Amino acid sequence: MPSVATITSGINYALAFLAVLLAGLQGFDWLAFFDAETALKIVACLNLLGLTVKAWIATAEQMAQRMKGGS
Repeated sequence: MPSVATITSGINYALAFLAVLLAGLQGFDWLAFFDAETALKIVACLNLLGLTVKAWIATAEQMAQRMKGGS
């Protein structure tokens, strides 16, 4: 059974990978496949999802510092 630190590290790496993947997809030229309105909706959803992941990571880091007894 993996330790809690191993699971936490794995989740952190997965979320970081997801954030990088979302950033790459935001820069993709969606107009090649969709009309302008649909492409704008796709990029807006990716931006929102990216912000959610970044906020989740920041919150997890703050909680980890509090649990550790840091400032």
